[in-house]
Amino acid sequence: MFIETYYDDRAAVPGSTSEPMIPYPELSGEKLTVWQEYLPIKRPIRNLYSPFNTIPDPAVAEIKKATRSFDHIEIWSRAADPMAVGIIGEEKPRYFSIVRWGDAELTLAQVKRRLWIEKWLLRLTATGGILGFLVATLAARAYGG
Repeated sequence: MFIETYYDDRAAVPGSTSEPMIPYPELSGEKLTVWQEYLPIKRPIRNLYSPFNTIPDPAVAEIKKATRSFDHIEIWSRAADPMAVGIIGEEKPRYFSIVRWGDAELTLAQVKRRLWIEKWLLRLTATGGILGFLVATLAARAYGG
């Protein structure tokens, strides 16, 4: 299983003038948009030690370390590639990558490519279905159906 932690005490981002430095990279702009689209299921972390928890131990340790830096932490996921995201603020939330784990080590460019392919497959499938329906309808009319 692939596990990638984003903790980096050298690249700390100030939360604000009154908040401590945050040692995780902020998700903003295109990165935030791509990850939100690729990982559409979002759920808050309530109990890291639940027997139903499927988060691997190294990721649990990283999430536990990160809890002091964020208002709350969510798991963003799709089938097999979840990511823990720290969130600061309610009105204008800021998002930070904490740890990602799963079956594949994907770069942002690979995620964008997958999203592009998924979008085109969906369009082609819809177009094919409509064309198939039209052909069947025209054939039924042509043969007196």
